[in-house]
Amino acid sequence: MTDPSDNEASEAAEAPGAAGIYAPYGQLIKMLLPRCGGIAFYSPEKELLWCSDGCERPDLKVVLDDLPTDDSEEMSGGGVIRGLGDEGSAFVYILRGQASEHLGTLVVEIGDGQRQTSGSMVASLLRPVLDCLENRVDVEATRAPADMPSVDATQTLQLQLLIGADSANGPRADRLEYLVKQCVKHLDCVLGALLIPDRDLTISCTAGGTASAVGEQALSQTHKHLLAWIQLNNKPMVVNRVMPDAAAKRVPPYKILSCPVHDVNGRVIGLFGLFRTAEGADFEPTDVSILELMSRKAVNLLSNRYDSLTGLLNRYAFEHDAREMLENQDGDEQTEAALLYIDIDGLNVVNGAFGFHAGDEVIQRLAVVTKQGIGAHDIVGRLGGDRFVVMLPRGPAARPEELAESLRAEMSQLTYLHGERAMPVSVSIGIGRSSGTGESISHLIAAAEYACKRAKGLGRNRVEVSHADNAFSVAHRNDALAFASLQNALKANRFGLEVQSIHSLGDEPTVLGHEVLMRMREGDGFVGPDKFLAAAKRYHLMPALDRWVLGAALRGLKAEASSLIDEGWVSLNVSSQSFQKESFREFLIEQMSASGVPLESICIELRESSAAHNMREAEALIHSLHELGAKVALDDFGRGFSSLAYLRTLPVQYIKLDGDLVRRVATDRLAESMVSGIAQAAATLKIDTIAEHVETEEIAEKLRELGVVYGQGYYFSQPVAIPSVSYDNVVPVAATAQAR
Repeated sequence: MTDPSDNEASEAAEAPGAAGIYAPYGQLIKMLLPRCGGIAFYSPEKELLWCSDGCERPDLKVVLDDLPTDDSEEMSGGGVIRGLGDEGSAFVYILRGQASEHLGTLVVEIGDGQRQTSGSMVASLLRPVLDCLENRVDVEATRAPADMPSVDATQTLQLQLLIGADSANGPRADRLEYLVKQCVKHLDCVLGALLIPDRDLTISCTAGGTASAVGEQALSQTHKHLLAWIQLNNKPMVVNRVMPDAAAKRVPPYKILSCPVHDVNGRVIGLFGLFRTAEGADFEPTDVSILELMSRKAVNLLSNRYDSLTGLLNRYAFEHDAREMLENQDGDEQTEAALLYIDIDGLNVVNGAFGFHAGDEVIQRLAVVTKQGIGAHDIVGRLGGDRFVVMLPRGPAARPEELAESLRAEMSQLTYLHGERAMPVSVSIGIGRSSGTGESISHLIAAAEYACKRAKGLGRNRVEVSHADNAFSVAHRNDALAFASLQNALKANRFGLEVQSIHSLGDEPTVLGHEVLMRMREGDGFVGPDKFLAAAKRYHLMPALDRWVLGAALRGLKAEASSLIDEGWVSLNVSSQSFQKESFREFLIEQMSASGVPLESICIELRESSAAHNMREAEALIHSLHELGAKVALDDFGRGFSSLAYLRTLPVQYIKLDGDLVRRVATDRLAESMVSGIAQAAATLKIDTIAEHVETEEIAEKLRELGVVYGQGYYFSQPVAIPSVSYDNVVPVAATAQAR
C-alpha cells in the first residue's frame, strides 16, 4: 500500500512550477552537504512544495511543529537542528522575504551523528544558496502568474557546476577570469567585469574571450559611477533602458546588471558587472540571482588568494606570483631581484597591553604603509601573523636597501594610541638577494628571514642583508643539507614515532591521552624534530611528513589499540602547510575513515594560526572530523595571531597553549595574564586547556592556579616509542608530495 505522503511528494517533485524553482537549489544543497539525506521545501501553511527522491518519510514535517520564535537566541543563526525520533536529525530553515515575511520552510535530513552541530554552522555553509533561494522565491511570490517568464531554472545549477569543476585547477587569478568568462557566455552578454579596488584587481572579458577597445571604453565610462552607486545602495543595480542617443551623449549603449561583492564582514569591496547590447534581452530577476551567487563564488576565490585582515596576497598567492617574477624577469645580468622580509617588533606586547584587536589594527596599518611605499611592479604579501614580504624585480643594486630603510623609517613613526596611553611601533627587515641561477622562492624567503632574525638579534628596528659569510647564511646552508636528508628519509622510511602523555593538573593526576611525535633515524639512533623541522617548513616538506606520520600512526594505533587507546585518546598534528591543501584535507578524512581505528579515540591538532586565517576551511574540516567521531584541538594557541572571538565558530574540544608562553608563565607577568585570560575564556566556552612544555613543578603549580586543566611535558613524562610498531609496511612518500 502506498503512503499518501509518497504520492504528495511525487506530485510535488514532478510539478513543473515547483521543480523549476526548488529543484536546482536542492541539488546545490546536495553539493554543499554531500552526506545529507532528504531535502524538502514547505509552504508557510506546511504544505509540501518539493522534495528530493530520498525524502519519503511521512513524519519529516513533524519538525515544523516544534520551531522556536524568530526572536529566540536559538534562531539567531538562521536555522535550528531538530531530532527525527531515533532515526536522525534535520536542519530546519525559515525562508523570508525582504519584508521578513514567511515564504516557506526548508528541511534537510543530516543524520543522527549531527545532533551536536549548530544550526548556525549549517546555515553558514548553505548561505549562498539560501540567499539566492530567498531572493528567487520572494520575486516569484510577488509576480502575477500571467507575468511569470519562462526561465530555464537549471541555468544557475549548470553554471555553478561548470565553474566549481574547473576552479580546482590553475592559478587563482585564472580561476577568477574563467568565472567572468563563463558568466558572460552563459548569460548571453557581450561584456563582463569584476572590479575589486581594494585588491587592485580588474578582470574584464568580452563574448569573444578577450578585452576589446569597446569593452574597455564602456568600463572606463561607467566603473566609477557603478562603484559609487553599489557602495551607496549595497544592492544589485539593473539598467534595461538604453538611451536612443547614447553614443552622442557619450553614454555606453548597453543594458547593465551590476551586483556588489562583499568581504567576509559584509563590507562592499567591489562589483561584478554584466553588459548586454540594446538589442539583447532585458536582465531578469533570475539573472540577478545568478550573478549574486557568482559574486559569492568570486569572494570564495578571493579569500583563497588574499589575506582577509590586510587585503594583501596570502603566502601561497605571493609565492606563486613571486615565482613567476623570478622565472620571467628581464634585465641586466649584473642586477639581482631581491626580497624584503618584514617582521613587526613586539606585537605580543601590544596584544597583551591593549588586546588582540589592537594587534590587528597595527597589522592593518603597517600593511597600508607597505603597500603605499612600494613600486608598481613590486609584489607584497602577508605570510601570516606579523610577517610581511615584498618581492622586488631586477633593478639597481642599492634599491632594496633604500626601500627597506624607507619602510623602516616610515613605520617607526607610527604609534598605537589607546586613550592617553601610547605604544611605539617598529619593524625589523631582512633582505635576501636572488643569485639569478634558478634559486627557488623558498630559498629566497629563508635567506631574508635569517637576515631579519639577525636584525632582531642586534636590537630590532633595523635592516640587515643576507650575505654568504654571515652566521644566518651558514644556518641557511645547514637547512639545505637537512632538506636533502629529509628527502632521502622519506623515500627510505627512515622515521619513527614516539608518544608523550598528557596529564590532568588536578589533585589526582590522570592520563588524558597521548600526542604522537615524529623522529628521524640517523645512524643507529633517532634525532628529534629540532634537527629537521625547520628545514621541512622552509622547503615545504611538511605535507609529505604529515602524510607519513598519519599512515604510520594509524597502523600503529590499530596494532596497539588495547594499550594506548585504553589510556585515552591519541592526538596527531596537521601542519599549516598541509592544512592549506584541500588534497591533504581529503586525504586525512579518507585515511581515518578506512583505518579501522576507533575514531572517537583520535584527536587532530590544527595550528591556531592556519585555522584563524582559513576559517571557512577550518569549519568544514572540523565538521567532517566530528562526523567521524574524532576530537579536534587548536595547537600553539597564544602565538602571534591569537584571538578568542573566532572560538565561538570553531567547535573544538581543546586548546593547547603555546610552549614558549607556558615556559614564561611562572616568571613573566604578561605571560601569566595571557594564560589566565585564555583559560577563563576557554572555560566559559566549555573548551578544555592543555599546556605544552610543562618542564618544572613551579610551572605546573602556576598553571593549576590559573585554571589550566591539563599539562604535557618533561615534568610528567618523556616521549617513549610506540611498542611493537613496524614501519616496513608504511608506503614511502615521494619527496614531491608537498606539491600535491
